[in-house]
Amino acid sequence: MNSYQQQFTPDDERYINDCADIIASQSIDLTEEKILDLLQINKRWPKGSIETINHSSYTSAEYFDCNNCLIYSEWKRLYDLGFTSHMTDTLDLTKDLRELNQRLYDIKGSSTVGNLYITKGTNSRRVSFPLHNHEYLVIVKPIYGSCVWQVGNETEEYGPGDLIIIPPGMAHCVHESTEPRLSLTLNLTA
Repeated sequence: MNSYQQQFTPDDERYINDCADIIASQSIDLTEEKILDLLQINKRWPKGSIETINHSSYTSAEYFDCNNCLIYSEWKRLYDLGFTSHMTDTLDLTKDLRELNQRLYDIKGSSTVGNLYITKGTNSRRVSFPLHNHEYLVIVKPIYGSCVWQVGNETEEYGPGDLIIIPPGMAHCVHESTEPRLSLTLNLTA
């Protein structure tokens, strides 16, 4: 965990700590091979459910067919070039992710939005949206691979076993991701 918790009110701390404990303790058995296999279920990935971050700070979603289903080979080409992709609302993909959603539901009283970010790693491609913020609390759980994050004024490398707690309104982005990486972001107050 990181030092950003000081941004929260005492009333929020128990909720945040309970959620963080659940997220940290939940095993998520996803490898690059497994996530690439899941991405080949083309009807699970309609247009808008997966986007690729490009150098214009916009997302590229030009790999869908006329039925708005993912064309895996077109998406995979960008992945192999080192671009990062963002997969939305993914807490239904595996037993581990469904279990995590249920465990958080028992604390929140509602489902959680969980997104996955995947990259093959790069030294030359944009690896994140530019520095930005959200109006809600986000906790990030790296699944595999390490990368360098900026959260507020702090820059630090994070990898599996770490949690990144991003308070509402806190600017953040990934600066460096040179190896294969999969991260889960959980929107806890949205």
